[in-house]
Amino acid sequence: MTGSDSDNLALEVHRNRDGAVDRLVRSYQGRLFNYALRVLQNPFDAQEVAQDAFVRACRALTSRYDESKCRNLELGPWLFRITRNLAFTRRRARESRREVPVPDAGERPEDTLSHPAEATRELEAGEEQEVLRRALDRIGPEARELILLRFMEEMSYAEIASIVGTGEAAVRGKVFRALRKLRATLNKIGDINAL
Repeated sequence: MTGSDSDNLALEVHRNRDGAVDRLVRSYQGRLFNYALRVLQNPFDAQEVAQDAFVRACRALTSRYDESKCRNLELGPWLFRITRNLAFTRRRARESRREVPVPDAGERPEDTLSHPAEATRELEAGEEQEVLRRALDRIGPEARELILLRFMEEMSYAEIASIVGTGEAAVRGKVFRALRKLRATLNKIGDINAL
């Protein structure tokens, strides 16, 4: 990892520096929660997974890893890998119990009624997001995960390879195929909506 030891958040957590855990959580909580939410499609499960990921990360950094390992740790991809493993485990458990995720209520603020142009733009954006969400649901979990990591989390191919445990070249090919699958699915949904 580049930078001095004072810039290394993993090392600061390892050394039990004041506020290090809080900074770790503040730095990554939104991204890890959103990633878990996209994988699990259930906000309660996503919140539990994100919290568990931080607990496991802090436990590893403070008791299992030495200073050298903390100093060289790629913290972001490592946290996403923990979150990924927990989310996939939770999803498998949920599927074995045949739970159905609660759909998003899609509540809208009341003040949009006073601004019709803004309300129309929000409605159109909401409809586009719903079409994208439906298409992502249809392409399968592996393809959806790759698209989320690459384009919504804006991770590099190397970071994604580190998270999913495969080579960078393989990730590039899988992302390309996932995008092709997403485009085909979006076209099908567009054809259905045109009827």
